[in-house]
Amino acid sequence: MADPISDPIGFSLEIMTSPLFFKVAVFPGLTSIGIIIALFIWLDRKITARVQLRVGPLYASPLGGVLQSFADLIKFAFKELFIPRNADKFFFVAAPVLALIGGAGLVGLIPFTPEWQISNLELGLPAFLAFVTLSPMLILLAGWSANSKYPFIGGLRSLFQQTAYEIPLWLSAIGVVMMAGTMNLIGIVQAQSKPWVIFLGLSIPGWYIIPQALGALLFFITATAEMERIPFDLPEAEPEIIMGWQAEYPGFLFMSAAGASFVRLYAFSALFSVLYLGGWMGPAPVPALLWTAIKIIIVSSLIILLRATFPRVRIDQLLRAGWTYLLGLAFLNIVITYLLVVGPRI
Repeated sequence: MADPISDPIGFSLEIMTSPLFFKVAVFPGLTSIGIIIALFIWLDRKITARVQLRVGPLYASPLGGVLQSFADLIKFAFKELFIPRNADKFFFVAAPVLALIGGAGLVGLIPFTPEWQISNLELGLPAFLAFVTLSPMLILLAGWSANSKYPFIGGLRSLFQQTAYEIPLWLSAIGVVMMAGTMNLIGIVQAQSKPWVIFLGLSIPGWYIIPQALGALLFFITATAEMERIPFDLPEAEPEIIMGWQAEYPGFLFMSAAGASFVRLYAFSALFSVLYLGGWMGPAPVPALLWTAIKIIIVSSLIILLRATFPRVRIDQLLRAGWTYLLGLAFLNIVITYLLVVGPRI
């Protein structure tokens, strides 16, 4: 490797042509994340429009509305960047930017194939969930820094909501760790390679969605609540508190805050496919990376369908469900998994 002091040009070229640089800069890194944000916004609008028969997102632009997302990105990029008079300028700007960076960090931990992963950590699953736990603090910081009561109330509601659902989220993933015997995400996918024999030699893929059906359902619900998506979007309950913690954000900063939520949708859908749907595994004629993309689209589409079909729940219903029903079911899933892995002890 070239010496960065004696040969800085050669060192730079060596870094820029390395596989890791390509992964960070192009795929699954920064460039692909920007494109995926635009496409997921389009997918969100498209599915919701189809279900609710709304015309705008269905027919805008010659390509079925796909250009609308890119038009919105351009519009937000050129809007005036104003900051409320008494706001804490540093934290007001830093919070949505850090949220977007944190979302990109989640994507960096996902193994799209054994070769396409930015960071292969031995404790990949706890690292992912640790990134998730930073989100409530950033949202509360964003609401507080605006020096306005409406964003602050939205930030507090988000803190209550995400704290109530983070614990069941962590516990629901423990069942997968118990069955796979590892916290490494690639190891979890590889542990699902052995098919399940069901009857007379017939077999089905050994994905954990089968023995971990309860855990998968809990993970799906709690992840949706962590992303603040309908029916769990209490911090942005427009009839009650205007627009929650994002109310004071203009232009590019609003785009960063909104974009972070779609990056999290992408990352959680990818993690769900890794934990419960066998990740990149599928019939051989289809490339592994394409299998991962198909599973991510299916999971994210199901999350979007919740927005199109379910009404928003009340905050007391939301917190009661998180601290009672979901928490109890998460412990039940751990007991069931123990019996599956170890067997009953008499």
